[in-house]
Amino acid sequence: MDRLSYGQYGMVVIISALIMAYFFELIPEYIILTIIYLFSRSKFEEPIHAYGLNICYVCTMIFYALVFITMKLCNMMIGESFTFIILICLVLLSTFATSTLPNKKEKLGKLFFGRKSENGRYADLFRFIKFNPTDKRLCSYEDRLKETDLFTYYIFKYIFRDNLTWDETMDKLDIYERKELDKEIYAIYRTLQYVLDLERL
Repeated sequence: MDRLSYGQYGMVVIISALIMAYFFELIPEYIILTIIYLFSRSKFEEPIHAYGLNICYVCTMIFYALVFITMKLCNMMIGESFTFIILICLVLLSTFATSTLPNKKEKLGKLFFGRKSENGRYADLFRFIKFNPTDKRLCSYEDRLKETDLFTYYIFKYIFRDNLTWDETMDKLDIYERKELDKEIYAIYRTLQYVLDLERL
C-alpha cells in the first residue's frame, strides 16, 4: 500500500468503503459522507497519512465500519430519521477532522499529526540521530552526501537534522511532487538501516 501514489491510494479507499457500504445496504449515506469528506479535504492543506498508508488505510476502514454499524443499528432500533441525524453529526466530525487535525499550522494538528506521526515510518533513524548526533558512521555518510549529492544531502539535513516537515522541505528545495521526496527519504533510510543497523523497513 505504501508504494501506491496518493491518488491510487484514494481510489482504493473509496472502492473498499463502497463495497462495505453495499454490504451494509447504506450506499446513499456513504455517498453523502464521502462527498463532504472529499470536499473538506480539498479545501485545506495536504493531509498527512499518519505512520504511512498501510496503517492509514486500516484506520479509515475501521472508521467506516464503525459508522456503518452504528447507522445500521440505529435503523433497526430507532428508525431512519434518527440515523439521518447521526449522519449529519458524522459529517460535521469528518469536516472538523480534515480541516483542523491535518493542518500542521494548527496547534491541535501538531498534537494529533505532528512530526513524530508523519515520520513514524522512519522513527528509528530519528531516535538514532537524536541520541547519537556525532556518530562516526552517520557523519561519514553525511560528508559523503555533501560531496557527491547536494540535493539528497539537504533532504537529509532538513528532515533528519533540522526536523522540518515534509512540506517545509519541499518548499525549501522547490520539490513539487510529494512522491519524489518520499522516494528520496526512503532511499536515505534504506542506506542507513544497514550502516547503522536500524529497524528494517
